[in-house]
Amino acid sequence: MHETPVSADTLYVVVAATPDQEPDRPAPERVQAQRAGARTALSKAASIAGCPDAAFEKSSPRGRPVPTAGGWHWSISHDRTLVAAAVWRHGPVGVDLERIELRRRLLVERVSTAEERELLGETEEVPLDALGFARLWTTKEAVVKAEGIGLPGMQSCRIVAVPGRALVRATYDGAPRDVWQTTVGGELVSACIPGTPPARVVWHTRS
Repeated sequence: MHETPVSADTLYVVVAATPDQEPDRPAPERVQAQRAGARTALSKAASIAGCPDAAFEKSSPRGRPVPTAGGWHWSISHDRTLVAAAVWRHGPVGVDLERIELRRRLLVERVSTAEERELLGETEEVPLDALGFARLWTTKEAVVKAEGIGLPGMQSCRIVAVPGRALVRATYDGAPRDVWQTTVGGELVSACIPGTPPARVVWHTRS
């Protein structure tokens, strides 16, 4: 990985392998390791972005991220394979990741409209594939995280355009939201910043 000069208008997203996920470990230990790995990625993201703050708190143990004392916003996501984290000086940020795999049709239709699925590649003959669903789900998750609300807020998020493999354009309650995406291994990672978009997004992937 090449080091990138720090820029105040660049969003840096750190993506790393989740530690200590051996099958013989008790499930609570694996979940704790995921959370710890996400916090390590968050510290790295803060360091890369030039954030001087070290305390990243939530409103409650399972609540929303609270801006740091210096006004930096942050977001993390994790599963058994990857962790992801970002910090942003200029306002809220949302990060989400999802394994690229097929999901039950009932779930797909519950969280999307026919128009959204068509934008992501569905046709009358071919249903939405695993990558299309991962793009759909992480787009909406990243948006609602940036809005500071939970999963019910996904009903207010709509995908309106898919300009390419790295960008999805959505709305939240009618307001435009851009979501940047990348694939890392078998996972799809998305990041959203409401309001003025960053000049660029840099993905730092780490083993």
